[in-house]
Amino acid sequence: MKKNIFNNYLKKFDDMPKAFRKSKYIFCYLMVALAVINFCIFYVAVNINSILLAFREFTGYDEYYHEQYVWSFANFIRMFKDFALPNSTVGVAVKNTLKYFATNIFFMIPVSYLVSYFLFKQVYGYKVFRVIFFLPSIISAVVYVTVFKNFIQTFGPLYMVLKGISGYELPALLSNPKTATPTIIVYTIWTGLGINMILYQGAMKRVPVEVLEACEMDGGGWFHEMFYVITPMVWPTLSMTIILAFTGLFNSSGPILLFSEAGTVAGANDTTTIAFYIFQRTQTGGALEYPAAIGIFFTVASIPIVILTRALFKRLDPEVEY
Repeated sequence: MKKNIFNNYLKKFDDMPKAFRKSKYIFCYLMVALAVINFCIFYVAVNINSILLAFREFTGYDEYYHEQYVWSFANFIRMFKDFALPNSTVGVAVKNTLKYFATNIFFMIPVSYLVSYFLFKQVYGYKVFRVIFFLPSIISAVVYVTVFKNFIQTFGPLYMVLKGISGYELPALLSNPKTATPTIIVYTIWTGLGINMILYQGAMKRVPVEVLEACEMDGGGWFHEMFYVITPMVWPTLSMTIILAFTGLFNSSGPILLFSEAGTVAGANDTTTIAFYIFQRTQTGGALEYPAAIGIFFTVASIPIVILTRALFKRLDPEVEY
């Protein structure tokens, strides 16, 4: 069907006068040029210094006390050596980053899609639930972090409820290195469902009512309607959110800075992620060559992953039009 539409478009395009065809080409070139200029200015120009920093190695000072550098791969070699060290900060950062990413892919996206379907079906109280799920997206993260920390802290509401019901005393979750990262991940789940749900519900509302009625007349239940009718028809939106998640694979992180500012969270080495580790290194005023190398490496490493993911989802595309 797509091929026929494209062929008809080309036929109409060939029937146009040459002046109109020429202007159409100019318009396309200008649109592409706008994207290229935007990329060159706001990515290449902004990040060129960071890219160059990654390949500089500090060698000392000259007789005038000027810093001396040479071009090398020393920062990347240092990074791989750090990976090999037990409990290295970089290694912990990578593990925590992958935890946030896995939570998003295997829990948050499926749950937000499932909840979106039931809200789309207008279950009892769906308007209230819609507001509850989306509220964290429009209220300041500082407010929600403060509420969450007060809720789970010692002698807080959760602590008192658990102790009153079962006598269990909730430990200090954020100050324990073993529970600090899982606790922040729970927070990201609590506050991270809203945006995807809006996208999914918007796509579901575009599904023709006749198709849903046909499924119901054929005896299909909610499971068949969700996975055999709606999912193929909203697949472009669903696959887009998954691909976007893969583009931020090594940028996955939680609000670690907000949690650690009050001094109640475990040490930075226990909860850090790649993005937060780079941020910390740039804020300490020390050498920037090493964090620049880490950023370049994980940026380059994510490119083939995103390309392969996009190719995989393109092959899985059910090619449904409506």
